[in-house]
Amino acid sequence: MRYEEAIEKLNSADKEELSAKLKKLENRSELSKEDINSLFAETVEMIFSASKEIKYEEIYRVVRNGGKPFENYEETLCEEAPLFGEDYIRFCHDPIIPFVEGKIREGETVSLMTYRKAVEENISALLMEGFPEESNVFDILEKDGFTAAGKENYLLIADFIKGELIKDEKDEAFIRKIKDMLEGEESCAALCYSHDGADYLAVRKDVIDIYYCCTSIILCRLDWMENRGEMVEVTPISHSKGFAVPGKKIDYDEFGEVGTFTFEMDDYR
Repeated sequence: MRYEEAIEKLNSADKEELSAKLKKLENRSELSKEDINSLFAETVEMIFSASKEIKYEEIYRVVRNGGKPFENYEETLCEEAPLFGEDYIRFCHDPIIPFVEGKIREGETVSLMTYRKAVEENISALLMEGFPEESNVFDILEKDGFTAAGKENYLLIADFIKGELIKDEKDEAFIRKIKDMLEGEESCAALCYSHDGADYLAVRKDVIDIYYCCTSIILCRLDWMENRGEMVEVTPISHSKGFAVPGKKIDYDEFGEVGTFTFEMDDYR
């Protein structure tokens, strides 16, 4: 939807009616596909897309890969639960949340991967959940005729989208429907959203090595996790030598008797 049209629709929408429709869409399990599409068009499709530059110096992910080390870079381009589709890989801005989000069990062996920013240019990411209520952007939007009522309606839709993104049991097909609507005709290089202090970034597989270089792959065993990720302790098994780059075999050093690694969420807040 065009920006000007979106503002007009948000300004004129009845807040109570919009809220009721979003509630129906939230509890859509008993609705027909036609009813879902109709409600989607009358609610979510009113929101306009927005993006921001991502400035993380490092991003992280955890991959199961059958408890074995990756042999080459191409093998690393996998995603166990592709929330935004097969073309995207999801990262976090800390190395702890991926253990929580991936529901890694104690005693399980996984690969903890670190990616460091490779270029000065910042990647632009689509804001899946829209602008937060306190964003200064709303002051600018007022100059384009965005009213207080329009802002309230915008935030209702944004909260609905955020709710879909943070559900324990995510409806991946529905989230992709939201993504496709926000993207429009061209695929975005990246998507982003946040929850409970954690920032998530999903980057297209075909551009990730342009913006971020995989500097480290640690094959490790999760020993324990405290209070849903406030602290994570792992035992390292092997570590990649140098950077993991397209077209090259990944070699590893054995850690030997080095003890455990502990990651604390306080260090990344």
